[in-house]
Amino acid sequence: MRPKRIKIEKDEEVNYEEELVALKTALADKNEEIEALEGNAADDRKKQEETIENLKRKLEESKHIVDQAANERKKQEEAIENLKLMKDNLGVEVNNDKREIENLKRKLRESERIVDQLKDKIECPVCLEIPQTVPVPVCPNDHIVCNECKGDACPTCRVGMGDAKSLMAVTVMENIDHHCRFFGCEGIFSFDKIEEHAKDCCHRTVSCPQSKCNVKVGLSKLLDHLNDGDCSFLPVTIEKVSDVKTLHINMTERQRNKKTLYSKLFTFTLEDISFCINVEKCDGLYHFYVVMLASEEVCAKYKIDLIVHERDASTDDSELAYKLSGKPCSIDVDKKEFHRIQIDEKGMK
Repeated sequence: MRPKRIKIEKDEEVNYEEELVALKTALADKNEEIEALEGNAADDRKKQEETIENLKRKLEESKHIVDQAANERKKQEEAIENLKLMKDNLGVEVNNDKREIENLKRKLRESERIVDQLKDKIECPVCLEIPQTVPVPVCPNDHIVCNECKGDACPTCRVGMGDAKSLMAVTVMENIDHHCRFFGCEGIFSFDKIEEHAKDCCHRTVSCPQSKCNVKVGLSKLLDHLNDGDCSFLPVTIEKVSDVKTLHINMTERQRNKKTLYSKLFTFTLEDISFCINVEKCDGLYHFYVVMLASEEVCAKYKIDLIVHERDASTDDSELAYKLSGKPCSIDVDKKEFHRIQIDEKGMK
């Protein structure tokens, strides 16, 4: 049996082809969309993978930070434990130190008590001072007296002193501190320093340099003594070392006829040093000398020229002149030993 032929209209054939083309176009568009989606999906996947890697890296970093924090905390806890242990140990040491300090204080008090007892044993019964110079005289009954207060008889038991010396007193003196013996000085020195200090102490006792004055006074008060009494004229200030001071000595006929005559001192100050010029007449001789209110060591740094010449003439023009040149005498030297110019009656005329 022959197949039947289907007759298709021309218009229907055209519609079919158009639909086929449209389907192909749509299919192509879908393929492009699929390809675009696949591309976008690939990009998204890549980005997600990068994000995942970043998150993993950050996670590792966070773990590392957490581990570091944990380690740091562990170290802090260990440090705290060590501090607690140190505190406990320190508390023990503090308590030990307190006990040691108390023991030292107790020993110090005991030592001071013993030293006070020894001081009482070597204290001079006359001046009530601890001797500061050796040797130290002692009587046959072991009673001590200082060199300045020593007499023929012991002031404690009245037996003869003799020439015995106390070695015990010297031993004690060498191992205790000594207060300066001069009034107004609060210095405390070891035995090997006390005498050295005494030579330069500004409060040391000195004699008034005016010949007929027998007053002894602390060096720091000597100028007050000179200014307040009849021993000196008021001080004159010398501005510089090269200044020359001329003194005119006026005497009446009655004064000239006296064998002994004393004048007030002429006192001068230069910077922080003071010195006096004295003019006096003893047994028909006129005496001129300069004394500096300082130690011999300080005086050795200065040189003075003391010239006695005619009133109305200069040193060079004077027919007769007497000169004393050298270091000034120290206030610590005995007045009888002062270097001086001596001029008889004929020379003064």
